[in-house]
Amino acid sequence: MTLSAEEIIRLETTGVFWFINSHGELGYVDRALAIEFQKELEQEWTLADSEGNVHIVQYNENLLSPEMLCGWFTLTDFYGFIDDHYMLLCYVG
Repeated sequence: MTLSAEEIIRLETTGVFWFINSHGELGYVDRALAIEFQKELEQEWTLADSEGNVHIVQYNENLLSPEMLCGWFTLTDFYGFIDDHYMLLCYVG
């Protein structure tokens, strides 16, 4: 079942982590999150922002170099990321 952005935002936060966009090329995921929630994290992630936008990205499930893959470039284009960007994301499970 796919949740709307409003439903996702209302969920209880399980963890908070940093996400790094490197020159619009790669979406690095905080290793602490990848390790702490490795049994829960699936390949497909649904990301929602406070404006109601929802994005689907693929996670590589690699604890040594956790990254967002497919869907990442759509996300960077949507928000206009060019240089390095750091974002604080909430993990809701």
